[in-house]
Amino acid sequence: MHRQSVIVNNKCKFSKLLLLSAVLVSSLPARPAETVSDIDWHKHLNDSCQGINLDGAMQYIAEQGMKPRKQVIVGIIDSGVDTTSIDLIPSLWNNPKEQKNGKDSDRNGYIDDIHGWNFLGTADGSFNMTSAGTEEFREFKRLFPKYKGADESTVTDRDEYEYYMKMRRKAGIDSYLKFYAYNMVKDEAYRYIDSVAIAVYGQLPDTLKVSTVTASGSGNSRFEEALGVIGVDLLKAGSNASWNQLLTTHRDALSLMEKRLNSIEGDQDKRLLMGDNLKDANDIYYGNPCLQASDCEHGTFVAGVIAGQGVMDHRVTGVCPQASLMILRAVPDGDEYDKDVSTAIRYAVDNGAKVINLSLGKLTSPDSTMVNQAIAYARKHDVLLVQAAGNSHTDIDPIGYYPSAIDRDGKIYDNFIRVAASDRHGNPAPMSNYGRNKVDIFAPGTDITSTSPGNRYMTADGTSIATPIVSAVAAMIRAYYPKLKAAQVKDILVRSSRPAEGVGGRSRGGIIDACEAIRLAARY
Repeated sequence: MHRQSVIVNNKCKFSKLLLLSAVLVSSLPARPAETVSDIDWHKHLNDSCQGINLDGAMQYIAEQGMKPRKQVIVGIIDSGVDTTSIDLIPSLWNNPKEQKNGKDSDRNGYIDDIHGWNFLGTADGSFNMTSAGTEEFREFKRLFPKYKGADESTVTDRDEYEYYMKMRRKAGIDSYLKFYAYNMVKDEAYRYIDSVAIAVYGQLPDTLKVSTVTASGSGNSRFEEALGVIGVDLLKAGSNASWNQLLTTHRDALSLMEKRLNSIEGDQDKRLLMGDNLKDANDIYYGNPCLQASDCEHGTFVAGVIAGQGVMDHRVTGVCPQASLMILRAVPDGDEYDKDVSTAIRYAVDNGAKVINLSLGKLTSPDSTMVNQAIAYARKHDVLLVQAAGNSHTDIDPIGYYPSAIDRDGKIYDNFIRVAASDRHGNPAPMSNYGRNKVDIFAPGTDITSTSPGNRYMTADGTSIATPIVSAVAAMIRAYYPKLKAAQVKDILVRSSRPAEGVGGRSRGGIIDACEAIRLAARY
């Protein structure tokens, strides 16, 4: 989920990579904003686009002479935000009692938390975590030293061992080992072909083409066999490609695989550098105030969807530009840690957020109870949480999907709303997860344009985009009707959602409708 997940650009931040690399539930390259027509389609409702009818909501508000009674703080638990973005600076939450002086001015336990907090950095700021891998791989790696040579028949803790084997399967370790073994066979073939070519031509220049090298062993049966082993690579590269470059690409890939395999036992989890106890929900004072990391693209996008000011293009104004954005960096490239999500929720609640955006999610959660207790804490303090349903085009009803937000009685907390993505025609977005029981509502999540680091805009898809749209509408309702409780706001959003044939039966509600929501709130 991750970071659950917007489908974003060149770094393919949320694509499913090869095992042992960072994974979230979604991703595809983004399209440049300039190629998108109707750049703010998601706000409108007409014959050509099934957006959220923000126009209708604003017209109703104007007709009623309504004024916002409260500025609502929205906590964004994500990868961080470009706090220098001219579209976001006016929207950033400013901790009223904190001063940037190297001291904990407001005595909340966090030094210089002017706009929020970073739970993925060391206290001295020397290290900020950006890549974390999948939860399945982390759990496999944690238990590997204990069970790496275990005889199954002698294992005493059967539950833990079966969990270890489950994580091993989910992480795809055996498949990766087979893939590595296959590449070792390829490596032997590469080396032999290269040695034959050197014997024929001497030191191979970088300009030597693949076609020339493959012709150097004509009549040599072993050479022909080696060519067959790397045949797919040769076909992809083409006969005019540089042999040396092809060989270097192969060896770099093999080296990376070896590094990843060695890291299973050799490298500690970098998250341990934060200095807290990962299993202790009460150990909350860790991290640093650095909110802008190298991987903050996802969070910057989410922030703009909610409250971007549209300085460079008014069409890219957020759904609720009056909202105040509290930035909580807790989602690395890969699956988020339960401890960080739990702590970030509690920070947001304690510091005044009334809506918390969770554009994240994952399939394995070793400390799900810790997160659910934080959600219960938010419920006690009347805070609404909005979470992304994920981007695997999967019915999540029959599977585990986290945060589960389930109370002790097995019911979903009434201050928690899960969001799937729809397209401009009112159909489920191709990547979006769904579920009549576990998904509450749909919101636009394709071809959405928002802020990107460096004062740029970009366009992307994903339930991570649909989620902040719902968070923004929730913030708008809470701004105009601050006496409404979090559970009531959720009920309003679901009950006022617009039925659509495409999403029928795939969630509790239909597509979010800001106009109907604000009207229903007035009658509630």
